Amino acid sequence: MPDIDPQIFSISRPSLGGYKAFVQRDMIVETYRSAAGQMVSRGSLHRISINRTAHGKYAYRFGSGAFCKVERPPFTLGFQPAATVLEVEGDAADYISIFQSPALYSGIGGSRFDPEHWDSDALSATTDPTTLQVALSLAFAAEKTGRDDPLLMQHLGMALACCVVKLLGAKPEAGDRALTSENLRRVIDYIEDLLGKSDLSVEELAGVAHMSPFHFSREFKRAAGMAPHRFVLERRIERARLYLADGKETLANIAYTTGFSSQAHFSSVFRRLMGATPKEYQRSVRL
Repeated sequence: MPDIDPQIFSISRPSLGGYKAFVQRDMIVETYRSAAGQMVSRGSLHRISINRTAHGKYAYRFGSGAFCKVERPPFTLGFQPAATVLEVEGDAADYISIFQSPALYSGIGGSRFDPEHWDSDALSATTDPTTLQVALSLAFAAEKTGRDDPLLMQHLGMALACCVVKLLGAKPEAGDRALTSENLRRVIDYIEDLLGKSDLSVEELAGVAHMSPFHFSREFKRAAGMAPHRFVLERRIERARLYLADGKETLANIAYTTGFSSQAHFSSVFRRLMGATPKEYQRSVRL
């Protein structure tokens, strides 16, 4: 498992099989099969857990309270608030675990999202199809090492947080400020100037617009007709098309210059959006 700073999150678990992880600022996504045994965890991040297979035996407690034995069918979502000690005793199961910043949830749920003071029963729910799809998308990306897209992962992370806030009973607060045409232009200019920055994040773009990431994503989609992640991808592909038509740069250099993590990632996205590989496109343009 990744070397997580124990001051950020401390966790002891039974042995894990098939472990895969994606780690970026303020979010960790794990997939694994946990052996039977005890888990004890606490940290400064919220932890969302979804068991992909059923538990035959499962008991938990928060803090120093008594253990509570419950049924945990497949795709049950559990929410462990930051700074809260959770102990679990259970048999083996396949899991997705996602660690996220409390600030993200506060920005989405506002004062109504206060899980640290909720009854433990409110911190578990059957996963609805939308939440499950987002979580499975994060898990799939974590399992495909070397093909991750940090901006896409951040976008999925925000979508998951929004789903979890709704699932646990707190509706996201409505934003009180629209994205003005001036701020939209400022953000687009920023994107154009930094297309080669592979870790360009929604949080960074939201800062340019002086908005929270969640509110910015919603307002940007309303103003631009697509999500920030999709907009950045399309601008990168458009820039790459110019380089391909020029014919002076290698595919590797084009991938690097336009902000893709690798030539393979660039080729995969280009083919998905353009219906042809970069080489096929370049040959057709030069002909």
